[in-house]
Amino acid sequence: MMLNPIFESSARRRMRSVRTPLLITAYVGALLAVAVMLLEGFYGAGMTIDWMRRSVEAYIWMTAGQFFLILLAAPALSAGSIAGERERQTFDLLMVTQIGAWGIVSGKLMENLAFLLLLLFSGVPVMLMAWMTGGVSLGAICCTTIYLAAIAFSALTVGLFVSSLMKRSLTAILASYMAVFLIGALSWGLAKHGPLAAHYTGKTIELMADMTAGEILKGMPVTIFLNPAVGLVTLLASQTGILHRTMESTLRLYHIYTAAKAAGFASVSLICLAAMLAAAGLLLAGTVLILRAGGGRRRTKKS
Repeated sequence: MMLNPIFESSARRRMRSVRTPLLITAYVGALLAVAVMLLEGFYGAGMTIDWMRRSVEAYIWMTAGQFFLILLAAPALSAGSIAGERERQTFDLLMVTQIGAWGIVSGKLMENLAFLLLLLFSGVPVMLMAWMTGGVSLGAICCTTIYLAAIAFSALTVGLFVSSLMKRSLTAILASYMAVFLIGALSWGLAKHGPLAAHYTGKTIELMADMTAGEILKGMPVTIFLNPAVGLVTLLASQTGILHRTMESTLRLYHIYTAAKAAGFASVSLICLAAMLAAAGLLLAGTVLILRAGGGRRRTKKS
């Protein structure tokens, strides 16, 4: 089986760089520091109800840390992929090869996704500390890792799409961070205010006991399903069941949390996952179309 030449070349260059093991060490070290800080008293106190909860909280904090690290790393990795080729004046050379626009996009995506997956799977042994201390099951850790991988994939497609529109790496990186922030802020804000927002009242919450899961899901704001943080929180809520106070007081989405609980946290997280991957697919298709259109214009000018 022939590998994508862009992926093969970039992966070989990245794995030979001294920065790769240093980044993996820093990533795992930060995750391990959080785990040890939250679980240091567990082995001395033994298996108690209080420390079982601390183990669950450690699992949640480690997951949240990986989520934010992904959102920090993904735009910086992918935003310079295509814009950097333009900046180095090598993009036209790529476009005249037999790789094609899809080969360029998929190669750049696989290169960056493979690195993020390497980081995620490097952190799995640390996440297993929560399993060893009885906080969560092994299946829950596997599901969360897969969910984080899907978030990484989606965040990378945002960076690639922005990169296809830019000519400078720095501009593309800044625009990618802004795009990721806007996706989170708008999907969150529109779920609370505006025509697409949820209009829950105390009476509506009481009626949910007699509603089906499908009816409850239809009443939830559409934009909330495009927010990866909401999908991850509902996944953690389905696994641990201890995020009620956080949603009520901190995130101020108590009604949406209640509706998600009535419909099933797992169902909401799956819908968020499907919506996130569908949006990522559209961004990938848009990136390919932009590159093909740009290549076509250049060939027309040369002829």
